[in-house]
Amino acid sequence: MESKHMRLGVLIGAIMLVGWATGCGSSAKLMSGLSIEELKPVPGILPSARLIRGTISSFSGDRVEVETGERAPRYLSLEAGGDEARGLQPGGTVEIMVNDRDEIVAYQRPADQPPTKVFRGSLGRSFNPQKERVTIRLDTGRDVGFYARTVAMEKLAALEVGETADFAVDRAYLLVDVFSLGKPRELALESSSRAPHHRLEGAFVTIGDGRMRLRMKIDDIQSFPVRPLLQPAIEQLAPNELVSVYLDAQGQVIDMVRAPRR
Repeated sequence: MESKHMRLGVLIGAIMLVGWATGCGSSAKLMSGLSIEELKPVPGILPSARLIRGTISSFSGDRVEVETGERAPRYLSLEAGGDEARGLQPGGTVEIMVNDRDEIVAYQRPADQPPTKVFRGSLGRSFNPQKERVTIRLDTGRDVGFYARTVAMEKLAALEVGETADFAVDRAYLLVDVFSLGKPRELALESSSRAPHHRLEGAFVTIGDGRMRLRMKIDDIQSFPVRPLLQPAIEQLAPNELVSVYLDAQGQVIDMVRAPRR
């Protein structure tokens, strides 16, 4: 399955690596007109990940054995490494990024920056690992499709629609890791102690153009602007479904909780 993702990644990566290499300019495009300024990828690693160094001891087919000083050596895939695998030699140093499950998500030859870039978004629609493509909504409100490596699929499948997270991509812009910032309800509880908010209850009517409409009374329908990263969760609501929404000081919906069904 990893090789299949690599083939998919070659096409998407060929387009997006132009943006990686020329990311300083406002005209750099990643995919479907998406600019680097909109994606805002930042070189770095997720809080749950760590970077370790090792020395290459041997090669065997597609496998590279690396001694890291741990109990057992690490094994890298030459195919998964892409361009980073070129030029690797026995005795050479390699940097390996592992996630919170101690799984290898990326590697590279020693460099000033880590092998991944990180951006923030929310899950735009339910992720089906069989379809291999995940929809992420950026804070600009745009839905963008990414392919994911096998190592990230279980974490992506555990996300709820509208759940905000930091996503890590490798040099081919394939998703390799994810760090959830909390379920919508958890975020509401966390933010309630830091900033004032106003709670309203009503029946969901519709959402469009960044605003949701709630029926407060039989003859009273009100419209509220919605935080872009929350919109995917609201889009899952059924007409007339009862909800509680939380507004910030500017009157924007920053969280939503469905009423228990009876």
